[in-house]
Amino acid sequence: MKAVCRLSLILAGSVLLASARLSAQVPQQPAQTAMELLEKATEAKAVGDHAGALVFYNQTADLLAEDPSGKDGMGLVVRADLQRDIARASNAAGTGDPCAALAKGKAYLDQARRTPSAEGDMNVGPIVDDMEQQLEREGRRMRCVQPAPPIDIGKPDGALAGHYYLSGVMETGSELLLKADGRFEWYISYGAVDQVAKGRWGRADQTVILAADLPAADAPLFRVDQAFPWDEAAERRLRDATRARAAEAIAERCPWTIGVAASPPLLLPEDRPAPGLAERTRAAEARRIAETARDDASRATAKGAAAGASEADRTAAEAAMVTWYEAQYEMEQAYRAADVPLPDIGAPVVPGECQAVPDDASANAPIPSSQWRRGVAVVVGDPAREMRLSRVGVTFVFNDGHRETAETSRGGWAFLSRRNGAAVEQLVLTLPDGSGRSASLPIPPLTEGVQTVAVDTQQLVALPFDLMRLQVQGRDLIPENMGRGRYSRN
Repeated sequence: MKAVCRLSLILAGSVLLASARLSAQVPQQPAQTAMELLEKATEAKAVGDHAGALVFYNQTADLLAEDPSGKDGMGLVVRADLQRDIARASNAAGTGDPCAALAKGKAYLDQARRTPSAEGDMNVGPIVDDMEQQLEREGRRMRCVQPAPPIDIGKPDGALAGHYYLSGVMETGSELLLKADGRFEWYISYGAVDQVAKGRWGRADQTVILAADLPAADAPLFRVDQAFPWDEAAERRLRDATRARAAEAIAERCPWTIGVAASPPLLLPEDRPAPGLAERTRAAEARRIAETARDDASRATAKGAAAGASEADRTAAEAAMVTWYEAQYEMEQAYRAADVPLPDIGAPVVPGECQAVPDDASANAPIPSSQWRRGVAVVVGDPAREMRLSRVGVTFVFNDGHRETAETSRGGWAFLSRRNGAAVEQLVLTLPDGSGRSASLPIPPLTEGVQTVAVDTQQLVALPFDLMRLQVQGRDLIPENMGRGRYSRN
């Protein structure tokens, strides 16, 4: 549901942001759309200029306030989302009042619930609910929301301590560990969703109450962790990343080289007539068609991969490869039906620009330090959860003002070549989740080596619950709002 809500918001927001224009203050200066202003805000955040980003966000907010499409249900939700960005930029820049921005966003959501969408049939309610939860989480993080009075969860009951397993809920796995010291650990998995929670527990009469730990309001999202000298493991990572980038570039330049699955065998009934002249004639014709398709594909892919190839050339190359695969399949089936050996007619010639990066035969062999390429690397991850973050944008800022950008790989690594006489002294990191959350981190000057950055991912994932109540029923625990679910000890 949340993914659907977010997609609806993105689609509606794109239309609104692209259409709204800021009036030119100078006659010769062209008007700017809200989308263009947001792009400038993103660029400012990428270099750690949160104050500059805040200016562009506020200009966008003023622009949307004047646009009629910003006053319907979806328009109000988009404006609430923008107030969240304003709050984040204000908090990061240390200027303005982020709490006031969040309060304005909440007011927009309240108004959106009472305002129909311009589409008429679009139900903005679920989107509003999701956005409201996000604003509330930001409010807690920025200490804008006063915590509710503490609830008396009771005291832990040693008789209930133990490891529980959920039953009675289809296609759902869940475990609950109640520790005698009053701490709990909880886990649930359903479909592609996994959620965890930790915190305190206690018993009040016939009810067990789980109170999840909330992330600290003043905890930084990113923090500089340890730095390590360049070693063979880092060198190997660098080489793997270089090969991966080369393979990605080839796949993007020549998508038709990805390949297809092998042809399935032709299943014929055992009592079929013995193949004769007609089947052999069809096989020969299928071979002629396949050879023609092979040669056409060789010419088309060479043209499509050449420098300066047009989009029409690339489309023609992909179509020629599809024709080749189909002709090859038909030839295989025809020869099997004719019960004659399948000839080897080869495959289309692969242009040099599309040839795969050769495997390094010595990939597992030791790399002498004299052969190291060396560089500067950043590793981004959450050590508490033993996880690494991919697609995090990293801007390396050198002490001479030079900047270079990279993106973390699946293993959380981002690399940069060394620059003689210059050291990296600042990192600007941006999350890839569309939230635009970023941080500018000073680091000890680094000319070569590996700098690790820790991320508090608990701030990125909504807690599955703040409180959970379970009724004590004999030796079992019955959770609220989970149908026939039951936690039982083995």
